[in-house]
Amino acid sequence: MINLNSSKQSFEGFLESIPEGIMVCNTYGEIKFVNTTLLEITGYSPKFIMNMNMEDMLDNWGNIIDNIHNTNIQENIETAVKSINNILKLNLSIYVLYTEKMDDRIIIVVFKEIKKERKLEEKRLKGRAIYTFDKIIGKNENFLKIIEYSKKIANSKSTILITGESGTGKEIFAQAIHNYSDRKENVFMAVNCGAIPEKLIESELFGYEEGAFTGAKKGGNPGKFEMASGGTIFLDEIGEMPVEMQVKLLRVIEEEVVVRIGGYKQTPINVRIIAATNKNLKEEVENGNFRRDLFYRLNVLPIHLPSLKDRKDDICLLVDYYMNRISRKLNKRKVEITDGQMNKLVQYDWPGNIRELENVIEFFINIERIDESAIETDSLYKERKREGSYICYDEDFMFNMNLESLEKSHIENVIKKFKGNVTLAAKAMGIGRNTLYRKIKKYNIYCSTLEHDPKT
Repeated sequence: MINLNSSKQSFEGFLESIPEGIMVCNTYGEIKFVNTTLLEITGYSPKFIMNMNMEDMLDNWGNIIDNIHNTNIQENIETAVKSINNILKLNLSIYVLYTEKMDDRIIIVVFKEIKKERKLEEKRLKGRAIYTFDKIIGKNENFLKIIEYSKKIANSKSTILITGESGTGKEIFAQAIHNYSDRKENVFMAVNCGAIPEKLIESELFGYEEGAFTGAKKGGNPGKFEMASGGTIFLDEIGEMPVEMQVKLLRVIEEEVVVRIGGYKQTPINVRIIAATNKNLKEEVENGNFRRDLFYRLNVLPIHLPSLKDRKDDICLLVDYYMNRISRKLNKRKVEITDGQMNKLVQYDWPGNIRELENVIEFFINIERIDESAIETDSLYKERKREGSYICYDEDFMFNMNLESLEKSHIENVIKKFKGNVTLAAKAMGIGRNTLYRKIKKYNIYCSTLEHDPKT
């Protein structure tokens, strides 16, 4: 039996979190679940696609079904998929899960857009920055001054150090500066210094020659600085860089050359360096965690991004922006916010800044309402945690559940949460009442306060 490792997530939430298009069906081709990404790829409405059969979408569905008798996994099948307007060429992977009834099978189909995958890979390899200053939301006077200052220094070759709390948009500003500069047609190379293992960071940044170490690629490999030459390199979380690497970075900044690991050749580089951190580097210098000389070399053109609590007059704009953006992304209705509710959002301090605000708006759109208690200034996180409690399970319990067991348990928890009210439970899960009644009947779910199906 194949298990899903889905710690503390609901069945549908787990599938929604996967960036590819996902469809769940049975061996008869009856569609049981479709995630938002697949709806966006095909253009179908949720109601329309749930009434379709897999044969309606895939001409080769019969061959796929024949093959599942021989294998539980079929990957990288290029096939034609019927969308609402035309025929799409997609890459499919098929995974078969057995339920507790071993003769019953659930099929998960993963759809990948071939062209989109290639475009994303090309964009990643080219290192293109996507954000520009006109995409940055804000009217706060101090914030607008920071934008104007950033535009003025965009064409300078001097290093920039962007500071600010987590979630304030440091990489967005770095990309916007790059796109406003005369380097905009060249590479923007983002490097998260805190995400690279200490033993690999030197080879990642400066490259290596063939034979430099066991497993080194034949012909060697250029580092990020070489790859970014002519463009911009963004060193995010620079405060996490090991001290011994700081010495080597300082040398690169001062000499404008790199030497690959295992090599002797000095390769000249022409790169604009933008670094960012949420740490207080002055304190890190005093504590011996960051080199003073490197700090001064990076902090030539400082930019400090304010936290959201210092941009109260931007919160309404940001709420409106994310409400529109996320509702389109999730294919859900926008949630109406009263003046009183908006005032509470403005008064909240937002310790997670814009990233937290985006998360909260996505939460409201998913539950399709705004509970007054959910936006008390001291309880936003607590309320979201409470609201999600009915779809959070013990990790060991989740580890051993298969797909149908997980769905059954999810439905039982939601029904219990809403005291047997099928209408509210269905709304919370984003499905119709009739669909929920069918699932209740299928899984033989019992609750003493359960509403009876009016059709039975």
